[in-house]
Amino acid sequence: MAESKLKVAVIGGGVIGAASAWRLAAAGCDVTVFDSANVPNDRGASAGESRIFRTAYKEGTEYHPLLTASLNHWHALEESTGLKFLQMCGGLTIGKEDHPDVAAVITSAQRVGADIEVLDAKQTRQLYPQHRVDDDEVAVRDAAAGVFRPELTVRALRTAAETLGAVFRTYSPVLGLRTTASQVHVEMTGGGAPFDRAVVAPGPWAKAFAHYVGERVTPKELVGVWFRVLDQEASGPQRMPIAIRRHESGGFSSFPMLDGFSVKILPHHLPWNEMDDVSNLSRFIAPSFVKSAERLAADLLPLVDPTAIRVSTWSDGFTATGVPKVGISEEDQRIVYATGMSGQGFKMAPGIGDLVVAAVKDSSTEAIPESFKK
Repeated sequence: MAESKLKVAVIGGGVIGAASAWRLAAAGCDVTVFDSANVPNDRGASAGESRIFRTAYKEGTEYHPLLTASLNHWHALEESTGLKFLQMCGGLTIGKEDHPDVAAVITSAQRVGADIEVLDAKQTRQLYPQHRVDDDEVAVRDAAAGVFRPELTVRALRTAAETLGAVFRTYSPVLGLRTTASQVHVEMTGGGAPFDRAVVAPGPWAKAFAHYVGERVTPKELVGVWFRVLDQEASGPQRMPIAIRRHESGGFSSFPMLDGFSVKILPHHLPWNEMDDVSNLSRFIAPSFVKSAERLAADLLPLVDPTAIRVSTWSDGFTATGVPKVGISEEDQRIVYATGMSGQGFKMAPGIGDLVVAAVKDSSTEAIPESFKK
């Protein structure tokens, strides 16, 4: 008699939930994903046209195994689905060499043997005229970096999971979880559904599940600003890497042209507003924010017209430390959480999915980075 499959509910169909569903289905689980919207959608952390993949990681060396495992999964996912959502265009971290973020990128990359090169200001200007650099600045070039199309990425994850038998119940908001001696019930309007295990991956909608995580996850509003390019040949991913900029006038992430006429920046020096509820996500951004982004573009991006032509918002869930939370709930060992990605989750989502599989099937947290458990 065949062994029955473990029935697993995944709460949230964003990149972490969809990646977890894919890896769980690949591991032989019977998976159902619940999301209050469609999968993908434009409200959570899987929106905004572009996301960064990088391996020279200032946040620490313990992320490196997740990043390398995820890159292998991303390539396999593209191959299996035929959807090309990640373009490896290289990456730059630009700023003074003694800036804490720049120094951390160099140190972390050297410790794990990542393929980087430190370019001086002259070399940076010659190779990357998309950026204005000061004489005392450097650019750390990360060979294994690229740009995602996030909505297409989540679509690919869903396709791969469904091919393996996962079911996505979209437009199905979850009200909460109820545990009994034998099952975990997913509660919804009109009734509940029983499962053997549940994975809580609600992204910025984590408030209702805070007691399972043991930490408050705060939804924040992220704002991208697009500028018309003045040199299309130099602005596409064939010539323009993703970049993280640190300068006395401000900081941002920048992305190559994907739509044929503009590049995006995500300002880092401007506040990411906290929200009580993701349903309050603003679609209208204060002119002061846009004007500050325009000043930054005028100062540091010489190949764009520094008049914003598009502004878009999305959200993510942030922990107090800015470190993701992955683990087994102390409230109930049958509930696993992967939340509070704090802007870091997209690039390493399949690797996090593998951690979820180990926690669900074997109750193992051995491979989870220690900082994720604190």
